[in-house]
Amino acid sequence: MKIWLASTDFKLLEEYLPTGVFAGVITNPKVVADSKRPPLELFRDLCQIAEAAWYQLRDASAPEMLAEAEKFLALDPQRMRIKVPATRAGLQTIRELTRRGHDVMATVVPTAAWMLFALEAGAKAIAPYGGMLQRRGIVSKAEEVMRMQRILDAQGTAAQLCVGIYDVTEFPVYAEQGVRSCFVWGRDVPAFLTQPLVDEAVAGFHGDWKSLAQY
Repeated sequence: MKIWLASTDFKLLEEYLPTGVFAGVITNPKVVADSKRPPLELFRDLCQIAEAAWYQLRDASAPEMLAEAEKFLALDPQRMRIKVPATRAGLQTIRELTRRGHDVMATVVPTAAWMLFALEAGAKAIAPYGGMLQRRGIVSKAEEVMRMQRILDAQGTAAQLCVGIYDVTEFPVYAEQGVRSCFVWGRDVPAFLTQPLVDEAVAGFHGDWKSLAQY
């Protein structure tokens, strides 16, 4: 399962990206705004420390979104990735970026039906917004995500979901259902990468390692 880190906190990124757990950095407008830096400057620096970095385009007309996408892709064609809000103009943008040879993530995708539209436009990744449905009392986030994954499997597509993880126990649940990509918020990373059972087991070996030091 590919795991992305949703943060622009360079201190946190420099601490946790080297663990090898994370494929790179993913952002949304709030995460970028939290950096309090010009986005182009920010992503130029992110591409220096992350194997890949996702930027979400502003909601605008298709020509405006395409122009913005090309500015960011030019920073580092190998490492920059583009997320496109799946509005009607966004679907047109996904179509054109795909035609130009870019792999695009459609974001703000609340339903399985809307996912199918984004896939038809050419999206190679989908960021489900099932939480919107859950808050409306329509269906749980997990149910809609799993429905989306079943559709991807039934269609035999290589496209992937990228699901937001809010509790560490969700990793195996989604992985078991075939979800191959997810992201975690920077605030959750220290807790997610702390496992008391591992610490307890390792502590049991400390005496033995001390004894081995004499040899």
